[in-house]
Amino acid sequence: MRFCSSVSVLLCVALCSAREFYDKLDRYLIACHSTDFVCFKKQYQSLRDNFLLGSPQLGLADYEPYYFRYGDSGTCIKLSGLEESRLVGIGIDSDTNLYTLILELPLKIQQVRNDTQPCSDPAHAFSGIGEQDGPLKKFTGNATVQVIYPYDLKKKKGNMHMILGEEGLDVILDIPDLEELRLGTQQDIQEYELSEWAYELVQHINAAQDFALPFTSRLHTFTAKIALERYLLLYPEEEYTDIHFAFTDSPFFDVTGRK
Repeated sequence: MRFCSSVSVLLCVALCSAREFYDKLDRYLIACHSTDFVCFKKQYQSLRDNFLLGSPQLGLADYEPYYFRYGDSGTCIKLSGLEESRLVGIGIDSDTNLYTLILELPLKIQQVRNDTQPCSDPAHAFSGIGEQDGPLKKFTGNATVQVIYPYDLKKKKGNMHMILGEEGLDVILDIPDLEELRLGTQQDIQEYELSEWAYELVQHINAAQDFALPFTSRLHTFTAKIALERYLLLYPEEEYTDIHFAFTDSPFFDVTGRK
């Protein structure tokens, strides 16, 4: 009798937790029709803040920026900005079964002490970077990320789900060329030197693999667990097996994969 009571309590806890999760989900999840680009932008922001940056309910730990070792300086380089990314392109093509997102973000490059976070080895090793001398540096540029997911549609318990395959990533890191400031005021010279420093740094990483992939791969968990009907609305004449739409504000990419 005691054992049965325990099972009943455990079952109640599980059902209540699931119900509580979906109640919270309804507050954050924005459903959009295929013609509403403005809605998709709002949907992405909510998805970013409530799921992609961490969601214990979906099994996602808090998202961490990318840290890599800066030579033998005793410091690391922190790359961040995906936390502030915004959607500038989206498309689904059921003929090719491709789902495309284009994101823009501030690329934040910051030198930090290596005791603040474990650091990875860069893809391309530094040479001649010795002990840190002087204040730690930081710089902000821009980045654009295009991610293309192949997908399949599968029904689970009567609901359609988009199951994402391995994504293809293309990343543009935009570090402005400030050559015109090289002979200016002391402040101009400092800005020029920081931009040259930042440009040199990003040559040592694989931006798609190291920086973007740990973030974009989180969408696999979301689409596998959340029914497509909860975030993509159909018009009466539409079917999920025959969806075609594409929108973009990006000057670098379109949603067909072309630059």
